[in-house]
Formats: sequence, C-alpha cells, structure tokens
Amino acid sequence: MLLWLVGVRGYSDYLARVLPERALALNPSQPEALLRAAESALLTHRLGEAENLAREALRIAPMSGPALRVLGAVAEARGDQARARQLIELAVAVTPRDTAGQFWLAINALVARDLGDCLRRLDRLLRFEPQVEPDAFPILATIAVSPAGVGAIAGTLAQDPPWRGGFMQQLIYQAPAATDVLRLFRAISAEQGKVHPGEWDALIARLIAANDWIRLRRLLSAHPELGSANTLVHDGAFDGDGHGPVLGWNIGRVPGADAMISEDPSAAGNRALRLQFHDRRVPFRHVSQLLLLQPGPYRLTGRVRLVDLQTPRGLAWTLTCTPGQAVIGKSELLSGSSDWRAFDIQFQVPEDNCGGQSLVLAVEARIAAEQQIVGEAWFDDLQIAALAPRSSADAAHPKLETVTGSR
Repeated sequence: MLLWLVGVRGYSDYLARVLPERALALNPSQPEALLRAAESALLTHRLGEAENLAREALRIAPMSGPALRVLGAVAEARGDQARARQLIELAVAVTPRDTAGQFWLAINALVARDLGDCLRRLDRLLRFEPQVEPDAFPILATIAVSPAGVGAIAGTLAQDPPWRGGFMQQLIYQAPAATDVLRLFRAISAEQGKVHPGEWDALIARLIAANDWIRLRRLLSAHPELGSANTLVHDGAFDGDGHGPVLGWNIGRVPGADAMISEDPSAAGNRALRLQFHDRRVPFRHVSQLLLLQPGPYRLTGRVRLVDLQTPRGLAWTLTCTPGQAVIGKSELLSGSSDWRAFDIQFQVPEDNCGGQSLVLAVEARIAAEQQIVGEAWFDDLQIAALAPRSSADAAHPKLETVTGSR
C-alpha cells in the first residue's frame, strides 16, 4: 500500500506540470497542481474557483509566493488595487524569483511613475530570468526614448548590466528616431558611463542605412574618436588601425579567396592589403570602405603589386554613390604580374544623390565564368586628394576618367 502511494504521488507530481486536473484527481493536495489549476481558472476569469484553489495551495504550503500572487491577481480583477499590491508584494517577498509577481510590480511602478522601482525590478528579472527579455525590453525602450525617463535608465545602463548589449542593439535599430538614441548616449555619459564601440557602430550603421548624411557628419564632428568626416580615406596605408563603419576597411570572407592586412615581404616592417585567389569562381567584392566626400573633383592614388594574377577581365577599384549605386570612378582592370607600381583614378562626386560613397575592390565579371581567378595582389598607400573645381561645363557633364599605370 505504501509503495502504491509513493508511486501515485510521484506520478501526480509529474502530472502537476502538464495536466493539473488529472494530478488533483490522483492527489487532491498536490500544491503545484493546485497552483496551476488556480492560474488556469484565473485566465478564464473564474475568480471564485481561482481564489479557492490558491487558498488551498496556501493551506498546504503557507510560504507559496505564486499562490499569494494568484490571490493578488484575483483582488486586482475585482477592483481592489491596494489589496492586490499588498498580496503581490508579499508574494515576491517570500519568493523573490517569482517572475510574474516581479513583472506585475514593475509595470505598476511604471504606471505610478516610480521609475527607480520599475528599473530595479526589471534589472533583477533580466539578471536571473533572461527569458523575459522579449517582455521586458519593450518596457525599457519606452523609458529610454522618453525625455522624462532617459536619465533614470541611463544610470542603470551606466553600470553595464549583463543584459545591456542585447537591449542596446535592439533599441538602436528600433527607436523611433536617431535623436532618441543620441539623447540616451549623452545621458549614459552624464552618469559616468561609457558608450561602447559596438553601440556607436550600430548607430552609425543606422544613419548610413537611412542615408542621414547630415546627422552622420554632425556626429563625427562632435566625436572625432569615431572618425572624421574630413578624412577622405581612412587607413589608406593598411596598417589595420581602423575599425567600424567609418574608420577603416571592411574586409569580408568568401570561399576561394583570402583577404587580409599582412606584412609586405618586399619591405620589412611595412603592412599592406594582400589578396590570394585559389583558382575558382569567386564573386569577390569583399574589401570596401564608406567615404563621406563632399561634391567636387577628386583623385585617388595607390600602389599595386601583382603576382601571376590570372582572370578573364581583372580586379578593379570602383567608386559608387550611396544611395543609388551610380558609378563615379573606376580603376584600370588589374591582372598579370608587376612589381610595386602606381595607379590612380580621377572622379567627380555629384551634387545630388551622393551623400556617401562606397569604395570597393572587386573582380570584374559580366558572367559567372569571368569570376574565375587565381594569383595574388597587393595594395598599399591609397590616398584621395581634392582637385581644383572643373569648369561649369565639365561639372554639368562629369567624365569618368581612368589613368593607367605602366606594367
């Protein structure tokens, strides 16, 4: 008989998590089943049944925070807000990790404009129950984009809680306006906190995606550590000291090619861009940099060394407008073998639809077969210089000019 009773209680404990009604049929005093049944009754607004089940759970387990929370929810549903708060505060006092109770108190603190209490509770929840992020982050975002709330949440973020990274990335991309993000950044700094490099990068990426060149230039002028809008090309010597969307090169990966900043074997201590291609079709366009050139004429210069680079057409540096992708400059098609030599491009940035520019190194190919490439290429000392303005006739009809270096 005792063995049967142990078996029934063990099975009812399992059922309490999945089928509380069946668990109660086997063991009417199973606390977890009582609680789950009470919560189920509450969800369908059977308040009397929910109250009775929660009270029975409390009789069996007097320190059950979730049962107290259910009673608080019943009181709230009946319009007794003071009683509800009293019960739910007691619930989280005896069971601090009761997620639903803490969340209820956080929401009610926000309604009461007690931002300090709201943030403390959400911070605790996110530290111990990261699965609540989808529910908590929108509340935090509401506080963060509000002029009345930004100071309060900045103090919390300045302490670098473990959930900050995920929250900030989401907020930066989803905030109604970039100015909301900039206001939060200023508030974090005012609280002696630091805006992380990845957060700056995300904001810059947002401004670029929105083609908000005016605000981007203003941001770079105010924060020269992020990059200068007056620097025509960053890290042209390929020393590898640039990072982020506007401080240097974006070097990606693609099967069939290796692109890296490497020691130049022909000049001790010098670093350069090195490309290796492994004799296959490669849709290569994986070295690029965003430029912020003002309208006008420019000249790009650089040096190249080729080691048996074989491809149907060649490698080329191309300058395009962002947005629009209009080509405003292109280098000669590079292939074959050569020692270090110069190359250059003259180009014109138009007045309209060219707030930013993209400088890209790519395999020139009109069809897939022309992507076949093998060999090696090195690049160094890229510079861009502004030229004297052209005549009004030339400015109205800008030419695409290419200067070919000797091989």
